[in-house]
Amino acid sequence: MTGLIRRTAIAALACAAMSAPAIAEDSWSEWAPENELGWVEGSADAPVTVIEYFSPTCSHCKEFAEEVLPVIEETYISTGKVRFVMREWVRNSVDMTILTQARCLPDEDGLAYLKDVFARQDEIFVAAQIGTLPGTLISASTPYGVADREAFDACYKNMDTRFDMIEVEKSAEHYDIHASPTFIVDGVSHAATLTMMTPEGFSAFLDEELAKATPVTN
Repeated sequence: MTGLIRRTAIAALACAAMSAPAIAEDSWSEWAPENELGWVEGSADAPVTVIEYFSPTCSHCKEFAEEVLPVIEETYISTGKVRFVMREWVRNSVDMTILTQARCLPDEDGLAYLKDVFARQDEIFVAAQIGTLPGTLISASTPYGVADREAFDACYKNMDTRFDMIEVEKSAEHYDIHASPTFIVDGVSHAATLTMMTPEGFSAFLDEELAKATPVTN
């Protein structure tokens, strides 16, 4: 998702920050599409970009991923109307572990893995409680190439992954994310409502945003 030059710059900034005074103001700004660190579906030329902040262990995020997003993919994303970005909002250590695996995979595989994780969310909760989480996640990631404990541990410890997650965390702080799912459109934060958690309601939300983004022609 990012290159060596960007990694070096982040590391240099981190070292400099140790001796520099803290800066109170928020200096973060939205990334260009080619620098996006989330998982992306849709064209960069779509008139509306929706950013979802999600947690893999969030039941409402699972509900959105399974009941709403497939309709949005078919009606808005595949037709070029909407670019949809998923960025993580880490709530707990289980989220952290899942996301280190997802970020270790190529973008398309990482997105597919996350959808598989949502499908197995209840099983993952049980595994976390009884101490078998690594084995359960390895079984979920095996189709994508992370098929044993050595590969799992390498992903978990990967510093490039951790740097990306820090950058995404900064973006969540910028938008003052406090719940998942939360959706960002044109810099405005929209916490999920009951209406938005239905295909019809989220479609209506997107239609309103598309109307704002599409110039009126005579």
